[in-house]
Amino acid sequence: MSRGKALPRSVPAALRRGWAFAVGPTGTALMLTGSALLAYAWVRWLRRFFDYSPWLIAEIWPPGFDAYALGLAVQEWLVPVALVGLLTAWSVFRQVSLGHGQGRDRLGVWLALALAQLAYFGYLFVLERRDVGHITYGELLVIFTGFLLGPSAGLAFGLLTALAAAGLNLVSYPPESFALDDVWRWYFLYNTYTAALVWLGPTAGWLGRWAGGRRQLATWAFGGGALVALARVLMLYGEGDPGDGVGLIAPLALAAAALLGGLGLFLRSLRLHEVERRAREGELARARAELSALRAQINPHFLFNALNTIRYFVRTDPEEARQLLLRLSEVFQRVLHSGEFVSLADEIAYAEAYLALEQARMGERLRVEWIRPEGDLLEVRVPALVLEPLVENAVVHGLATKPEGGTLRVVVERWGGDLVIQVRDDGVGFDPHSKNGGIALANIDERLRLLYGEGRGLLIESEPGRGTRIELRLPLAEGAA
Repeated sequence: MSRGKALPRSVPAALRRGWAFAVGPTGTALMLTGSALLAYAWVRWLRRFFDYSPWLIAEIWPPGFDAYALGLAVQEWLVPVALVGLLTAWSVFRQVSLGHGQGRDRLGVWLALALAQLAYFGYLFVLERRDVGHITYGELLVIFTGFLLGPSAGLAFGLLTALAAAGLNLVSYPPESFALDDVWRWYFLYNTYTAALVWLGPTAGWLGRWAGGRRQLATWAFGGGALVALARVLMLYGEGDPGDGVGLIAPLALAAAALLGGLGLFLRSLRLHEVERRAREGELARARAELSALRAQINPHFLFNALNTIRYFVRTDPEEARQLLLRLSEVFQRVLHSGEFVSLADEIAYAEAYLALEQARMGERLRVEWIRPEGDLLEVRVPALVLEPLVENAVVHGLATKPEGGTLRVVVERWGGDLVIQVRDDGVGFDPHSKNGGIALANIDERLRLLYGEGRGLLIESEPGRGTRIELRLPLAEGAA
């Protein structure tokens, strides 16, 4: 995503050294600290201006967890997430996401995200007009823009969002007499959400710049959730009485972590498609290394379906919603921390976590049967993410489209010197000789052939209306991996 670039040699050496320090670890840490202190000073000034009585942390501890707010946050933030998903169809957005865009391209993406943010505030206005209210202030897209485009773009986006939030309050609760000076002060300057949003943009940019490489995806999920929590604490600190707002901190942070993590994975999948395109053009040697680094991909439709399922369970069965959130967290953790090879036990656990979320969504329409090994075979090292995509393909393309659903059967056994994994379903099936097998199956087949040679790809048997069986065999000989 956004990274600091070196200045050209035509720039004086002193300025180049200063820039290198500013975008380095020490300079970034100073920027993060400075922005936090400025935001704190702003809110502290507001407390003194309104002469609020101090309140102690002990008065609001433990903060509690408003489970209903989790569903509301996801519901409100799904609007900007869906709009970002539409933007990925735009070639300029994809180029900027891959780090290839020029200044004009980055400006175009910023403007597109600004329009998405304004559409989101239009949705909040509809909620206000219907007396539903809202609990979010556009924090999600501010953080996303900072991560994607850097601190300067994040700062500008934070200011735009603060102005939009002030405008929403203005049209929802208009003053008795309109005076521009009073509107500026009471709807913008004297509001703690303004300080929080202006702080969020550049902070996300600096944090995203600092967390490059393998730490990048973790920053999107866990760093984004932490930023939302800190922004909410900042808003509450500027109030005379935090009230029920304390119970919103954890739900908002959890929703932001899930959605930003999903967006990060989605953009990461764009990079994977770019790698595959280069491989098809003859750059296979370089693409293999990048495919290894980018093997972790989660279908965004699965993410949205899982979050919607959790949102409904929040209202009907909060304990089930909590268990499903833990499952979703497990999915993210396994993607983040898996290497090129993982133990068979971890690969099975990852597939189980995915199936738990899909069973919650589909209910009795999805029946799952397992035949799994025991003992030392569970410690065998297998390529990461070879089982879950097969299971996901069977559920999404084989069973979910069948009105009555069906049964998924996963068999993991040892056959002589091979580890055999079979995924069977009695779903709608397809013609294996057509090109409808899906990119996920093609990816796994290519990975297995690259790792183990020809003859080690996927064996696919399917017939329309009768289901599908997919089998792969991995050698168990020592050192085969």
